[in-house]
Amino acid sequence: MDSHSAGTRQGILNAAEKEFAWHGYEGAHLQFIASQAGVQKTAIYYYFPSKAALYTAVLKSILEHFEAVLSQVISSSGSHAEKLSTLMDAFNDVFAERPTYSKILMRLFVDSSDMLQEDIYVHVQRPVAQILRFIREGKERGVFTRASARHFLQSAVGAMIFHYASGAFGAAMLGVEDIFSESAVTWRRRENRNMVLRAMLREPPADS
Repeated sequence: MDSHSAGTRQGILNAAEKEFAWHGYEGAHLQFIASQAGVQKTAIYYYFPSKAALYTAVLKSILEHFEAVLSQVISSSGSHAEKLSTLMDAFNDVFAERPTYSKILMRLFVDSSDMLQEDIYVHVQRPVAQILRFIREGKERGVFTRASARHFLQSAVGAMIFHYASGAFGAAMLGVEDIFSESAVTWRRRENRNMVLRAMLREPPADS
């Protein structure tokens, strides 16, 4: 694929990401996506054979982004405690920088499964397995508590996704104007990190 084609495909993905985030799979319109991407509707079908294929491509792009962040942190130098802290901050910042992610991932849990191709679940299962392995290694080394790795992961993911998907409700709960403002993101990063460290570390930092 040449650079022009790659750019067109990415433009369609970017427009689709926003449309699916705000309107879900059923409510999204390919004509609107095409107009936002600056292409004809037929161009979408050149790169993606169906609406479901486009939706799947958007999901894969998001999940690959998170997997890349996860792999970079897990493979870096440092203790398990340091990596856990860095990981929570990194994921928080991804959600803050890409407001569409949380809304799409919330919908992923409720959208009809027959819309999702099997390879999407590979992109879900692989990072999940990597995180569970990381937590179990931390337990074996005596760094993490004996809390259930799976329950921790589900709670941590749920808390992060819901917060950034909550919009005006979340802002009202925290008493801020916008949960995506720099100050609110910084506050959330610190609070979420400290909550996780207190829950998972046998010896949490004094300032957590």
